[in-house]
Amino acid sequence: NDAKQRIYIMIINLICIGSKPKASEKESIEYYTKQLPKNFNVNFTYLKNLSSSKLSTKEIIKKESAILLNNIPQESYVISWDLEGKQISSADFANLIKQKIQSKKSISFLIGGSHGFTNEVKSKSDMVLSASLLTFPHKLFRLILVEQIYRAHTIIANMPYHK
Repeated sequence: NDAKQRIYIMIINLICIGSKPKASEKESIEYYTKQLPKNFNVNFTYLKNLSSSKLSTKEIIKKESAILLNNIPQESYVISWDLEGKQISSADFANLIKQKIQSKKSISFLIGGSHGFTNEVKSKSDMVLSASLLTFPHKLFRLILVEQIYRAHTIIANMPYHK
């Protein structure tokens, strides 16, 4: 049988309000992304933070939320990260990614600005998660999320990384 089974390319989008990473942050993120298999495609979209403008906090949240929503690829499973979201374990996170691989559906993770995002973003999300009740700087959270994506891969592949 010469029919080769196609390997599904798992597309994972991190859509973030905030500046592009500095060299040290980029290096840390790449430490994990480079260890992912070739069929894991992690894309970053960095969208301008409006906090330095003369807008009110409410206006900033509304405009940044609209920018986030406009950058979600069609047909993507959308997961927003919010303090009020559901907390799940690394094993449950791995199962979530595995389900999306099996259903051939890309995932878009939304990371809002320092003021968060509107309820509209949450309602248009397929899932709202919280990494912790602690507050993290965006550059650290992006690294945590990429590490969790790598950890999910190791759980799915039954590799010894996850303890």
